[in-house]
Amino acid sequence: MTDAAPTPAAAPLPFGVAELLAAVAGSRSVLDLGCGSGRLTVALARDGADVTGFDTSGARLEDARERAAEAGVRLTLVEADMDDPLPFPDAAFDGVTSRLALMIAADPVATLRELGRVLVPGGRLATALWAALPENPWFDAPRAAVRAVLGEERASFARAFGTLGDPEDAARAHVAAGLEAVEARLVRERVPRADAAEHWRSLATENGHFRRVDEALTETDRHAVVSEVAARLAPFAEGDGLAIPRALVLVTAVRP
Repeated sequence: MTDAAPTPAAAPLPFGVAELLAAVAGSRSVLDLGCGSGRLTVALARDGADVTGFDTSGARLEDARERAAEAGVRLTLVEADMDDPLPFPDAAFDGVTSRLALMIAADPVATLRELGRVLVPGGRLATALWAALPENPWFDAPRAAVRAVLGEERASFARAFGTLGDPEDAARAHVAAGLEAVEARLVRERVPRADAAEHWRSLATENGHFRRVDEALTETDRHAVVSEVAARLAPFAEGDGLAIPRALVLVTAVRP
């Protein structure tokens, strides 16, 4: 008798995923709205849920499919637009999650209303959105540096960042959608970096907006931008490096 192949080890969870998993723990079937490359979706499946990932991007869904195969879990993946009626029957899921997608919805209340429709009565919904810019210097300071050095046009990306980024505003949207037991709170962490140059490199590697800016920079412009980032991140010096704050708004609710 041979031993079964070990399940691949899970990668560290992205910011906010642990809280979303806890909010819908025990749900047998979960819809992950705006699943992207599937990091939350796969984590939900690892927790034992039957998970459907929903996204507008076929390319990102392919990434999710590959991630699921590597993790040894099964997902149902659906390509559609969250600004349209969701292609699922009423009460199709025990839980719904959404990480960083609701803030780009054309009408967040309408999208939340649809999410409530596809939940079973008593089903739980958990959404995470980036908090307002003052809570997120890890993003705001580099974008402000781009604006200061290169001008407004080069910094006019990710305008939805911070939409519904106040817990009270986010909670009101969920209540307006007919959800109950709505609770909203900030989840905070600090991003450790050796210096501003490392933070810029990380953003240019991990974030498509900053990658496109960085790819168009001359070395002179890049030096100027990083110097401006360093000045703006100086208040977050800690020891020999930086500890840069970032925050999410986490909202939990129940379908009546």
